[in-house]
Amino acid sequence: MPRLSSREFVLLLVLIVVASAAQLFSQNRLEQKPEFEVASMKPNSGGPESGMTKFSGGRYITRYATLKQLILGAYGARGRSLSDRQLVAAPAWLGVDRFDIEATVPGIPDDSRGMIPAAVELRIRSLLEERCALVAHYEQRELPLYALVLARRDGSLGPKLRRRTTPCVPADTLNGFPVKRTERCGGRIQPGFMQANGGTIDNIAYGISQFVPDVDRVVVDRTGLVGFFDVELTWSDLPPGGPTRGDSPSLFTALEEQLGLKLEPIKGFVDVLVIDHIEKPTPN
Repeated sequence: MPRLSSREFVLLLVLIVVASAAQLFSQNRLEQKPEFEVASMKPNSGGPESGMTKFSGGRYITRYATLKQLILGAYGARGRSLSDRQLVAAPAWLGVDRFDIEATVPGIPDDSRGMIPAAVELRIRSLLEERCALVAHYEQRELPLYALVLARRDGSLGPKLRRRTTPCVPADTLNGFPVKRTERCGGRIQPGFMQANGGTIDNIAYGISQFVPDVDRVVVDRTGLVGFFDVELTWSDLPPGGPTRGDSPSLFTALEEQLGLKLEPIKGFVDVLVIDHIEKPTPN
């Protein structure tokens, strides 16, 4: 290799520095966090009756939301919120103070299920980091979990857990035509009741973990069941060990009797979000 003169060496060094700077600039542009076009974040003034969250036509609105709720949704994965157990070092006021947010972000299509699109959740992250000085990081920690497993030795399912033999109808294909609830995709959870059409067992495990107060652990699917199912589950929503409501069994008994599944306590590693720093937002 020919030896470079001092001038050639300096010129080569300059070219390397310029190329590196251009690459870094390009990388920073690619890593720029998506933001709302316009966003307003204020303390809630309407009380519980004003509570709502929706995204439609490029406009995101949430009212009577705690920062804890916003963080759990925005920092989840695969379209799923984190559970309370997956949020670490969060100050108590995160779950107390209520806020209203209105923001616009053109170009993001509505979700056919009425969910908040992932692209909007990313912008909520940016908003929280900007307005609340939120700094957080992910870790994997070993936590008490529940494994959702088959309850019967022969692997048979309960009468309220049925394999879906025909496709359910997504909401975005209804076009205003009436469709029976049993034919629609999706479901609902309310105290003491869960109903879903065309869901996976993993969907059921997530629903139990996220929306049933009696369950204080993350639930993971260990049934080995694949495919889509219809489910209807009824249980007492009173605290475990207390009196039942009417003839309704506890959640744990209902799972075995009605679905042929059960919850087994285990330990396992899950992703958690650790709050390093956060401040109350200033009204704007």
